Amino acid sequence: MALTILATGDIHIGKKSSGIKHNTEESATKYTWSRIVDYAIKSKVDILALTGDIIDQDNRYFEAIGPLQAGFEKLKQANISVFMVAGNHDFDVLPQLVNSERYNNVHLLGAKGKWETKVFSKNSEQLQLVGWSFPSRHVSEDPLLKFNPAIISPNITTIGLVHGDVDTLNSKYAPISLNNFLNTSVDAWILGHIHKPQILRSSTPIVYYPGSPHALSAKEQGVHGPILLTVQPQRDIVIEEIPLSPVRYETLSVDITDKNNEEEVRNAITSRLYEDAHSKDADLENVSYLVYDVVLIGNHSNIREVEMWVKFINDYELEISTTETLVLVRKTELDIQPQVTNMEELAKESSPAGVLAKWIIALQNGESTEAAKRLLQKWGSVHSSITQASTYQPLRTTDRFEPEQQQDKKQYILNECKRILTELISQQEQ
Repeated sequence: MALTILATGDIHIGKKSSGIKHNTEESATKYTWSRIVDYAIKSKVDILALTGDIIDQDNRYFEAIGPLQAGFEKLKQANISVFMVAGNHDFDVLPQLVNSERYNNVHLLGAKGKWETKVFSKNSEQLQLVGWSFPSRHVSEDPLLKFNPAIISPNITTIGLVHGDVDTLNSKYAPISLNNFLNTSVDAWILGHIHKPQILRSSTPIVYYPGSPHALSAKEQGVHGPILLTVQPQRDIVIEEIPLSPVRYETLSVDITDKNNEEEVRNAITSRLYEDAHSKDADLENVSYLVYDVVLIGNHSNIREVEMWVKFINDYELEISTTETLVLVRKTELDIQPQVTNMEELAKESSPAGVLAKWIIALQNGESTEAAKRLLQKWGSVHSSITQASTYQPLRTTDRFEPEQQQDKKQYILNECKRILTELISQQEQ
């Protein structure tokens, strides 16, 4: 008889998805936690495994305790066991919420940074879980260096739970070497910390990041949800993704070459949004919000006008009738090339347009020039002074600079160069 485990992590109860102007319950992570609990009960899984960062921060304690314990209670009534480890966000608060007297079905593994195992039994089947929890907010050593395979019973299928940063040497969040999973006598490792779902190793031992079950930002694109592990008696493990996130983020490129007026540009964008959203119909059953970042590409003779034409694109809404999913646009980015016949030839000129063409080519090719360095340094200084001012005003809304994205400063300058070059060429043609 097979045993089933629903596994997830990085729920971050207390947070909401960004870029959604509607203040509804679906945008909050506690909504997805409730969905996970209901799915576990409906599917009659044996175990719910949680890989840390279930709660966002200590200051979310009172916001999280109600939904979390309500879920524990429902799982207890359904005879479903919960095994979990703490991550860097909830290292201190998660142990406070685990009341073993009230919820004897809930088990926190590896408290205070010490590896721990527990055996789960059902009928004649057994499964072993091993885990390690963050003892503090920052951990700079690979926790697997202190893992002793002797704590594993060799004849029982073993599932490992750990929160950490795989193959990121200088991480402060438990940097784990992928190779260190190989000699642990564990059949499958389910990880937390990285929000993007990814399989790091598909053969024994399986190493799998389920990712965040609730997409929180545009960085977390595509399908999100927990994973379902079916453990066969012969230690064979089958893994299935369960799409439960009520929010889904996507990036959509729209070519506006030869779209010479406002109507044509807007029609190109809305047509592509309609087509792409409806092409995802089959995957949107549980999705309340499908949120796009639109990237305009191609060649155009007036980038500044294009900016004005799409200025209010975040007012766009489309409901897909078959799933009642609401399609939204979070922002628009311009990656438009000036309408120049030959950029390389123009770059040979000593004119202002030629200088700009040279900068554009260098930035696009990732080349380092003195002019580009000066631009980046100047930009960095100006942006720093703005963000540190007592009254903060964001940069031009059409650019929507996000400081956490390292590429954006180069992209910002590149877009400005393209815009200015377009205007210079336009003036020359008048």
